Amino acid sequence: MLIKPNMSLFKYLLIPIFITIIFISSETFAKKAAIVIDFDTKEVLFEVNANTKNYPASLTKIMTLYILFDQLEKGQITNQTKLKVSRIAASRSPSKLYLEEGSNIKAEDAVMALIVKSANDVATVVAESISGSEKEFAKLMTSYARKLGMTNTTFKNASGLPNRAQLTTARDISILSHALISNFPEKYKLFSKQKFTYNGKTYKTHNKLMLSYDGADGIKTGYIRASGFQLAFSAVRNDKRLIGVIFGGDTGKQRDNSLKIIMNKEFAELGINKKEIKTKIVKKETNKIQTNSYSIVVGTFKYRNSAEKQIKLIKNKYPKTTTAKTANIVLIKVSGKQLYESRFENFSKKEAYTACKRLKKYNRDCFIRS
Repeated sequence: MLIKPNMSLFKYLLIPIFITIIFISSETFAKKAAIVIDFDTKEVLFEVNANTKNYPASLTKIMTLYILFDQLEKGQITNQTKLKVSRIAASRSPSKLYLEEGSNIKAEDAVMALIVKSANDVATVVAESISGSEKEFAKLMTSYARKLGMTNTTFKNASGLPNRAQLTTARDISILSHALISNFPEKYKLFSKQKFTYNGKTYKTHNKLMLSYDGADGIKTGYIRASGFQLAFSAVRNDKRLIGVIFGGDTGKQRDNSLKIIMNKEFAELGINKKEIKTKIVKKETNKIQTNSYSIVVGTFKYRNSAEKQIKLIKNKYPKTTTAKTANIVLIKVSGKQLYESRFENFSKKEAYTACKRLKKYNRDCFIRS
């Protein structure tokens, strides 16, 4: 009897071989690295050379945007604030908007120019507007990085243009991507924009994988000759978000294909595949979300008693956040492992975001489930 081969199984047997080929060290080009993390638990699902230092290229702009978002949230800058273009900013090399010295750009346009066009002149404009000089802004960027736990990152400019002292790792960029999505969820939605129009000219996103990958919603590409082609990436399938970072691609297409294979592998190992996505979306559309259907997760633990202790601690220390909310321990499975989530339930969407923001001010873990 002729046995028909299982092509799906065959494909996943090839993945480890393919990944090994992708990440063989090459002195002729940038060091290669990758990492994929589970957004909810921060668990590392896949990593190769995740702590190897490399140049961040335009992934640097994720931090520039993070600080700009923080300024907007605090009201120190508004969307309509006009940022002045200096001679230094106007002289920056492409990619750029070709802003003229002495002109202005609104903060909201600066945000989109950084996300979609990855404009180097705009990065310098933002840096100088916030800190007076790009050198001082780079110090601020590094300070933010340390607070976020990016221990192997040093910034020297706001754009990612070549600087031998500006270094990061795939792990640190995954930490930064996670923080931006967690702390600025509404502003993060801008990363899914495919186009941006400024002064009558329309610019298209450099993130080609975002346009074709099921569930993709951001975030940023990067390239300089010394770094290779890089990508920080996020995708959500069946309410499960994974963040992937890849460094040192030989071409943009090879970088995208490599990360696509790795992300697909990790989604599959979580029991999530493409076919389930549309079903989930339809279900969400037909079932209206209740007003108080949001929960906040304040910890994820291996043992139930640890989760219970966390519930008590948060209740006692932050009664303003937890009063009139239902405390619950929820068993979840991550990569075949059983974990316990400490949750507080019955929040509206607005209440949930406010609660997490408050807890994060005190360096408490918090993310939202709906």
